[in-house]
Amino acid sequence: MKLIPGAQSVSCVFVALCIGLFHVAAAQTTEANATADPSEVRALNSIFQQWGISASNEWNTSGEPCTGAALDSSDIENPGIKCDCSYDSASTCHITQLKVYALDVVGVIPDELWNLTFLTNLDLGQNYLTGPLSASIGNLTSMQYLSVGINALSGELPKELGQLTDLRSLSFGTNNFSGSLPSELGNLVKLEQLSSPDARKGKIVGHILLAMTAEVLAPVMRF
Repeated sequence: MKLIPGAQSVSCVFVALCIGLFHVAAAQTTEANATADPSEVRALNSIFQQWGISASNEWNTSGEPCTGAALDSSDIENPGIKCDCSYDSASTCHITQLKVYALDVVGVIPDELWNLTFLTNLDLGQNYLTGPLSASIGNLTSMQYLSVGINALSGELPKELGQLTDLRSLSFGTNNFSGSLPSELGNLVKLEQLSSPDARKGKIVGHILLAMTAEVLAPVMRF
């Protein structure tokens, strides 16, 4: 039997729709079978416990943090996380975003935070965080968006910030940091947005421009 042209078009659309729905269902099944890295779950639980905050039922269902809203495209909850479950043949989820913004959290930044090495987005802005910014922040080499602004952090900025070479946005203004800016900040050549006490003075921008100039000129100066 020969289909008329209009029927053929409808048939093609129907087949394409079925294929699309199959792929969506398969992706959801894969995510449902994936579980969060146990070490990251322990770290997250410890962080929240020390800060006196609780996980939302929107993303922490049945004790598994990388579920619900932690996997969809909605805006991140506050407090909240986002996960990527594409690791180890889609069997492992890693925490890639963490938001604890303007929740009046008091205390230091727990060391467990530096174990979340897959983080690309960390927002701890507008709290009452105290103490130094640990050199262990250099562990978070996947970081692209980092905000610790409007807190009460103190001490010198760690030179290990310069190891976060994928950073696009950095905010550490309105704290109690002391000392000079580490020259290693010149490694942050991908920065697009910066909020710091010295940004207006051009100190950090100067560091970055010098690093970019050196990077461009280095191949030319080889003999």
